[in-house]
Amino acid sequence: MALAIITDKRPKNEALFYTHSFLGTESVYRYNSLVLADLNDEELLSSENPIDLVLYAAKHAVSSRKDLQRYNYLRRTAGLLAARGWDSGEKRRLLLFIERILYLKDESLSTQYREYRQQLSEEGKMMYIPFYERSDAEKVRLEGIEKGIERGIERGIEKGIERGIERGKEEMARKLLVRGDYAPEVISEIAGLPLDRIRALMN
Repeated sequence: MALAIITDKRPKNEALFYTHSFLGTESVYRYNSLVLADLNDEELLSSENPIDLVLYAAKHAVSSRKDLQRYNYLRRTAGLLAARGWDSGEKRRLLLFIERILYLKDESLSTQYREYRQQLSEEGKMMYIPFYERSDAEKVRLEGIEKGIERGIERGIEKGIERGIERGKEEMARKLLVRGDYAPEVISEIAGLPLDRIRALMN
């Protein structure tokens, strides 16, 4: 399956799916999509799904132009996360991820946020070691994990697209075979598939 996360408004004339036509055959590639701007804040914040808090952070990381806005969103998200009855380790990892999405450049706001997070820790709601306070070895380990996840996602997307294209080629070849107007060698050239693959589709 494929999922496109749309982080900004689409251009007015942008297609919602991919299509390609050739010699009377049309291939269509439709995919699931999630438009961040269309998500409802209150529904995201009231959800019991941890990913919804990440989507909330991502939505406002894109839309917020000023650090003060990001600070307010980050503080609200951290407070809600601290109040959830989820596993403390999972909450720490999730907050680390959200903090990197809603990154604060302003040092005074960063200080205010650290004080708020410390307050949550003292209240027993959140025990957390921020990324920049971790040891160098731990930073390297976390960055390695993050890069590994990113590479895995990229490879998965690439393989999904490749499979979709291959299926489209096979569907085109099948339709041409059913029509019976073209020799297998011609269909191989049109569909961009090896001749033995075309012959296998004939059986």
